[in-house]
Amino acid sequence: MIDIDAVKRLNVQDGDLLVVPEDSDSHDMELLINALYVLMPSRKVIIIRGPVQQLDVGDMNKLGWYRA
Repeated sequence: MIDIDAVKRLNVQDGDLLVVPEDSDSHDMELLINALYVLMPSRKVIIIRGPVQQLDVGDMNKLGWYRA
């Protein structure tokens, strides 16, 4: 269920990364992406469960991620 008091206006741009709380339900995430598609069908966004942290290239390599 969405906490209406926690709703904030989003100014979603093409290519944005949206981070939702890590306890978010998969179904609610699907509802969010569907609502965004209705409002902005040509924009592409990525929705992930948080938390997110920025890693440097060395840390990403240690995790098996390599920059192309």
